[in-house]
Amino acid sequence: MTRRVVITGIGVVSPIGVSRERFWHACLEGRSGVRRLDSPWVTDTGLATQIGAPVRDFDPTRHGIPAKDARLLDRVSQFGIVAALEALTDAALAFEPDPEREGESRIAGVDPARVATIVGSGIGGLTTVEQSHGTWRETRSKSAVKRYALPMLIPNAPAGQIAIRTGARGECKALSTACAAGTMALGDAFRILRDGEADLALAGGTEAFVTDHDAYGLMGFDRLHTMSTRNAEPERASRPFDRDRDGFVLGEGAGVLVLETEDHARSRGVRSYARIAGYATNCDARSMMQLDESGRSIVALVEAALRSAGLERDAVEAISAHATSTPLNDKTEAKALRAFFGARTDAILVTGLKSMTGHAIAASGPMETAASVLSLQEGILAPTINYDTPDPECDLDVVANRPRRAATRVCLKLSYGFGGHNACLVLARD
Repeated sequence: MTRRVVITGIGVVSPIGVSRERFWHACLEGRSGVRRLDSPWVTDTGLATQIGAPVRDFDPTRHGIPAKDARLLDRVSQFGIVAALEALTDAALAFEPDPEREGESRIAGVDPARVATIVGSGIGGLTTVEQSHGTWRETRSKSAVKRYALPMLIPNAPAGQIAIRTGARGECKALSTACAAGTMALGDAFRILRDGEADLALAGGTEAFVTDHDAYGLMGFDRLHTMSTRNAEPERASRPFDRDRDGFVLGEGAGVLVLETEDHARSRGVRSYARIAGYATNCDARSMMQLDESGRSIVALVEAALRSAGLERDAVEAISAHATSTPLNDKTEAKALRAFFGARTDAILVTGLKSMTGHAIAASGPMETAASVLSLQEGILAPTINYDTPDPECDLDVVANRPRRAATRVCLKLSYGFGGHNACLVLARD
């Protein structure tokens, strides 16, 4: 017997707000988190792109992480933990002493063996990699390197750290499928709960390298010529589906959601934002960087996700698109959606949140899922800002520049990652 899966808690660390409330308010305001980066590694090294969407003024000690612990955590884990703690509070979950482990805590009222932790990160602890490797190269002294550098930088650190801090002893794993990792983490958590292998899951994604100390991550994308060079107008640089888009803007942050079986949520007497009705994933198996221009993988993906949800294509009323603002991929995504939905495409509202947050790699999907479920609950969709000139090759009904009131019931969340990784969640509010 399969179980229905609902979302009961949301936690967000983003370039436009640290907390679910601040993030959602900024979404509805259409506020951009993109700005000029002032690091000399950006300004003095000839990088074509000198803009990004960093999380600013972030102090982990103000968000429940003791200072002694924060020193032993890469920023990617700090973001993930803070988002997870907020999501638990939002889901009306608290901590209690763990009777089986002296001095430790666990989530109150929940069997820790039935709590899963699934967290994605495309890059992991890049800042720690750069700092520790640089120190080792410069000093040739192991004593100069931070003792815990290795467990700080590994990609599974956020998942492990969240599980440790919440006492979650069910399935715990990390996904590293580039820009699809966070959405896939939510999808895997959905499957685990649906199949009865857990009662509750903390799932999402985290990324933190826009402000890494020598801009190595930014330089890597700069070399690939995938980012916007609209340096003079940073807040207008990310412009999904707009005719004048010229590449994505690198972002960072974290989105973590509490997922529960519907029966478990009801037994606690808590509300749910929405439910995950279906999920599918596939692979282009074509290119490490670009979507398959035919769009066939996306068509197959959406078809499989709706089949998983037991819904027909006519049920879909909104789509949170991957919408990176790159010329080719936006065109391919739009082409695939029209190929699948046909004339009904004109009745589907499309949003591109990266216009405000930039592209936060593995964190983008969960942040966009958070915005989507809030849209389903409140009957209003966040805008795609900087959509000034429609592109005939991206023929979609984009929610442009201002929020739009719409009582949508079913929304798709699409994500695609380097390597051809594709993922689609079906979000529904009954």
